[in-house]
Amino acid sequence: MEPNETPAPADNKNPEMSPHNMYTQKPRASFTLEYIDPEVKQKPPNEDYLIFRPTVVEQAIQDIRNYLSPDEDGNLRSSWILSQISHWGTEREVIAFLCDQSLLICYYDFVELGRSHVFRIPLNYIDTVTWGPLSYPKMAVNKLEGKVIQIKWDKFREPPSFLSWWNPWTEDLSYINLIQHPGNPPEKHLRDMCELETFMEKLVEMVKVAHERNPLPGRANGLLVLQRPVTIDTSLGLVSLLNHKVQLGYAKSRWRFGF
Repeated sequence: MEPNETPAPADNKNPEMSPHNMYTQKPRASFTLEYIDPEVKQKPPNEDYLIFRPTVVEQAIQDIRNYLSPDEDGNLRSSWILSQISHWGTEREVIAFLCDQSLLICYYDFVELGRSHVFRIPLNYIDTVTWGPLSYPKMAVNKLEGKVIQIKWDKFREPPSFLSWWNPWTEDLSYINLIQHPGNPPEKHLRDMCELETFMEKLVEMVKVAHERNPLPGRANGLLVLQRPVTIDTSLGLVSLLNHKVQLGYAKSRWRFGF
């Protein structure tokens, strides 16, 4: 190279780049926004049920243990998360407790976490267990699908009065209908507590043992197990339709409020 000769410019593929600058003079000129769509984990619908929130069921079970009587109930064997369906077709979530001598149905307040109502059924009083699909009259508007277990404890009782039959909150019935809870919790131990068929098998087994150990005097003891449809005697079902659509029988988070 001659002393006065000007060096040739570097052969840069990008004219905006200089040998002393590794960045473009107009860094935003060719910049294109990159949109990232991260996979968002959808909130499972069962989380709306307060009963499936962490420690809620454990607290409820611990609270209800205070109602247990060693003489009337014996030892607690298992607890279950189920739903009751009334003769009007309305639903209500319950916690069922299988004890040595009794079946306890608990209506627990999952909003206030404390107030509850417990219904005790001696196992040796249960004389009929019916397992089968739900059945409705043809004119019924709201018809649920699925299996139901009907538990009767006094088949010789007189039929309910007209006023009791038309009272959706009556307790003057000698049976109770239990169905699967509509929630599907992700935790396995909670899913196991919702298994209606497993509950039915355990109940039948324990009722038979209770009849052998403590038979009722003056009555033909033994359990009758039937497999047939269970009819919900609702005439039209507008009340049950509203109850089902809004799920009034379940403690849920609604509009930032729990009820």
